[in-house]
Amino acid sequence: MLKVAIATASCEKIDGIVKAISRFYDVGLSEMEIYSTSVESGVPSQPFGEETYEGAFNRVNNIRKKLQKMDLYISCEAGIEDTFEQYFNVQVVCIYESKSQKYLWGKSLGWSIPSEDIEFIKNNNLDKYLRGKGISCIEELLGTSNSRSSAVAQATEIALASGKLRNN
Repeated sequence: MLKVAIATASCEKIDGIVKAISRFYDVGLSEMEIYSTSVESGVPSQPFGEETYEGAFNRVNNIRKKLQKMDLYISCEAGIEDTFEQYFNVQVVCIYESKSQKYLWGKSLGWSIPSEDIEFIKNNNLDKYLRGKGISCIEELLGTSNSRSSAVAQATEIALASGKLRNN
């Protein structure tokens, strides 16, 4: 039985993480024990740059304090990265793997946000920005095959895959 602690109460994030674990380990839901709870990230509600990674790291460590003897501790933090004055919304996943005692990292593909709109997001948040553009859910922007759940699943599988490089 694979014991997994997930540092969120978000159904979309939990769904993405569970799907990724199922695919990566080729296990069914009956072969997993999933525990989820909301924990503090220690970063602003709309993280930018390294705050996104810091939030994911903090959440993993905070859930480790709450739940003992899990095989995997997983967190996901959504945030905005910038490079070359281009801004991207990404999902960052941090996994603590108990067996190896290592942190594994992954992130989703990011969708671009116009640089002229970043100040509005910094002063408000991404959800308010999207609603102002007439977008009430991310699928309206990216299509149904690119949901928040699928972005979290992608980042989770990338993080799990990176463990293959560290466990040798």
